[in-house]
Amino acid sequence: MTALHSPEDEWQRLRPDAEHALRNLLSEISDHQDPQSLFEAYTYAKDIAARAIKSRMLMHLPAENQQFKALHARVQQEIHSRYQGKIPDGLLGAPYSGKTHERLFSLLQESLARPVPAAMLRIVTGDDVHTERRARELRELGFDVHWYETEEISVYELKSLDLDFDMIPAIIRNKVRRKKSLTQSEKQNIFKNAGISENG
Repeated sequence: MTALHSPEDEWQRLRPDAEHALRNLLSEISDHQDPQSLFEAYTYAKDIAARAIKSRMLMHLPAENQQFKALHARVQQEIHSRYQGKIPDGLLGAPYSGKTHERLFSLLQESLARPVPAAMLRIVTGDDVHTERRARELRELGFDVHWYETEEISVYELKSLDLDFDMIPAIIRNKVRRKKSLTQSEKQNIFKNAGISENG
């Protein structure tokens, strides 16, 4: 979805193609004669339907989630309060502030204290590979996100809007570890100055 098109525009644009593709797939399934035609109908229908349904789901999510921004800002403030002057300024920022994390939060917030199937999260992001890692990254920020299985279905649940600031040392630890421009000695000095265990 491009910035030029709203979710509503995308839904209206993709819906007729999705309907046609799904009807064609049903027809191929009924005929069940040519495996290649069935495969082609399925792959096209899967792609166009996924994009259409993503647009439809985004229509009822906020374009901007002020609750997410406020909670993220609180994590940012806590990081600054604890570590400003103790670690390089470039490591003080709170991660995971992008639109993907915001949309995942919005979907979880909409069902606050109720499970949301991981498959729904994947629809909103349009990503079958990294979506669940993105949901776990919300938990890394200290958001009250939990994963479990119910009736053999993988689900995520935002149990409350509370933040767990005990996660903050791990945020800094991970940022330092990923900073390729730092030597091992420099990383150890940062951990020491910040009072953070190198292994955690």
